[in-house]
Amino acid sequence: MAPTAKPPLRRDAQRNRDRILAATRAAFQERGLDVGVDEIARRAGVGMGTLYRHFPTKDALIDAIVDARFAELTEAAERGLEAPDAWDGFEAFLVAAVELQAVDRGFKDALATRGPDEPRVKAARRKFHAVLERLVERGRAEGVLRDDLAPEDVTVLLWATGRIVERTADAAPGQPRRFLAMHLDGLRPAAVTDPLPAPPLTERQLRRTATRDSRRRGERS
Repeated sequence: MAPTAKPPLRRDAQRNRDRILAATRAAFQERGLDVGVDEIARRAGVGMGTLYRHFPTKDALIDAIVDARFAELTEAAERGLEAPDAWDGFEAFLVAAVELQAVDRGFKDALATRGPDEPRVKAARRKFHAVLERLVERGRAEGVLRDDLAPEDVTVLLWATGRIVERTADAAPGQPRRFLAMHLDGLRPAAVTDPLPAPPLTERQLRRTATRDSRRRGERS
């Protein structure tokens, strides 16, 4: 027999869950992952019992943050695919992704604690990558993206914008969009002058790089 789907939450329960997630994101961004669940409950305006009913452990709370962010990235890529114009859809996806990075600077640390090989992270990343691949393939097929652009190149670009958000968000919040605008011009076919000097990262190389970066952040914490 197929597993029974979980019933949807009542409206008040869903509101509490959303408030807990919003409070968690804000707390992680301001104070890092060491913030206590009692502080998160206080910020959300709920009791500890309510928090634990939704998220029995802190790891469950972190998993929910990671899942929600990957879901939002996937939805942004899907909206890009639905756009009538391939370039407009691709650009809108990248702008949305950078805006998500700017409003949730704690996501990177939350992702690092789970590790890229954690099953739920792998599943969420795989789903996102599949939609991103279709978005890039559509742009190349319609002649609005350079032929040598790979989905992995887009991931690397988002790594770069994420680091710029991290370094400039408080002092110069417009810098990530400036950086993205310059690089978007370089992704158009008309910008190609010579072949790229190296191939894109493979999916395996991306995972290894992400794992190495996660370990370094863990050593610094």
